[in-house]
Amino acid sequence: MASRNSRFLLLTQDPSLVEVCSAALQSTAEVVPVRDAGPLPALLSRSVDLVLVDLNLPDLTLTAAAEELAQRRELPNIILSGGSTDTWDRISRGSPLEKIVSTPIESTELTDVVDELLERIRFLREQLVGDSIAMQEIREQILLVGPAPVTVLLSGESGTGKDVVARALHHFSGHEHAPFKPINCAAIPESLLENELFGHEKGAFTDARSQTRGIFEQADGGTVFLDEIGEMALSAQVRLLRVLEERRVTRIGGDRSIPIDVRVLAASNKDLLAAVSRGEFRRDLYYRLKVVELPLPPLRERRQDIPLLIQHYVDQLSRDQRGTRFDGVSAKAMDLLQAYDWPGNVRELRNLVEHLVFLGPKGAIAPQHVLPHLDTPPRIGQHLPMATNKTPDQSERELIYFALLDLKREVAEIRNLLEERDVTATEPQARPIYAMEDQTESAPATEPRWAEEGIRPATSLKDLERAAIVQALERVDQNRRKAAELLGIGERTLYRKLDEYGLR
Repeated sequence: MASRNSRFLLLTQDPSLVEVCSAALQSTAEVVPVRDAGPLPALLSRSVDLVLVDLNLPDLTLTAAAEELAQRRELPNIILSGGSTDTWDRISRGSPLEKIVSTPIESTELTDVVDELLERIRFLREQLVGDSIAMQEIREQILLVGPAPVTVLLSGESGTGKDVVARALHHFSGHEHAPFKPINCAAIPESLLENELFGHEKGAFTDARSQTRGIFEQADGGTVFLDEIGEMALSAQVRLLRVLEERRVTRIGGDRSIPIDVRVLAASNKDLLAAVSRGEFRRDLYYRLKVVELPLPPLRERRQDIPLLIQHYVDQLSRDQRGTRFDGVSAKAMDLLQAYDWPGNVRELRNLVEHLVFLGPKGAIAPQHVLPHLDTPPRIGQHLPMATNKTPDQSERELIYFALLDLKREVAEIRNLLEERDVTATEPQARPIYAMEDQTESAPATEPRWAEEGIRPATSLKDLERAAIVQALERVDQNRRKAAELLGIGERTLYRKLDEYGLR
């Protein structure tokens, strides 16, 4: 459900549409009308929960809006149409978080669609917690791949949440009310696995007193999740490949081929390609499963998500168990948790939080309370990351500014050294650095490479920031996602900077 603090953007030039939408949604959200796509980047960078787009807008405005919304797949969209949606279908990327509402608008229909979309995004963000770029990309991939009827291979270390991603893919498949049948291939003996997957006919073997449907038949119309598929026996792999290719299953001891409509998701914490080379996994099955592969990052590669995950697990436990008490984590303990490598990944973190919630001490959690539960805990030092109350954008902006200030300070030192050596005005001067350079590359001792390139000196922090962004984009062939990673900032922050400096 939308809350009174929700904020929706309504992109339209029709005053009557603004009036109708505002009246229908006034009890649950603030509706902000926008006449064209120009202000969209700035508005979307703020707190916006949903966007409504009027298809009666000019084509150029619709195209610009579609491009902006395509960069924000986690933002629900409602398309208001009085007729054909061909234009929008052609220019938009589509999303499970997009719905069409016909005009004239029925208030009840509009509010129901709003509630449905907000519930879907709430589900996604609660299941896959984190603001790191890695988690944003995983959520985007789920929204892209979820509706497509393709086989997906989930790879990653044990405990990274492959089962959670599998359930999210099923939820966004368009068949979320159909069965979801998970099975752990490593937990079932080889002699029983084929029976669990494909079922058996009465009398197929000793004690087969009745006919039994396997997982694939039980999941007809829905999803089968094959966890730890790398542990599946080769004989079962042969039958699985046949089921995937023919979309039909034959029970053990039977001769009737039964058609099934099932989407298959598979997961493995081992390198399946290496298993193929060792002859432990069929190559044809590997490529049949890897239509789409989603690698899940280990927790040590998204340490900034740890405080959010801790709070998420505490909230879950508080809802499920009455009388729980948790007074938070001290700054030093949080530094320790964010510096730890988490070999058990998210599962290990959740187990620790459960212990601290039910058996932890009174008051805030201190380092001595978590150290006994960490394998090879990190040394506590002054260089550990510190928790702050700043937003990610504020922190990223400060990182850029401090890096540029350091560069400016180094340039000043270089100038002082040159002056001390009595460098005359007629001699070639080394130009200052304000753009990023790869310090691992070797450079001539007499004249650095960056000086030969003739980079113009900047005169302000904004010039420095702009120059750094330009050069980062050049180094990665204008790939904005890679440029954001190179600069150490979020992709959304980079897009805002591109608009600010006219670099779009």
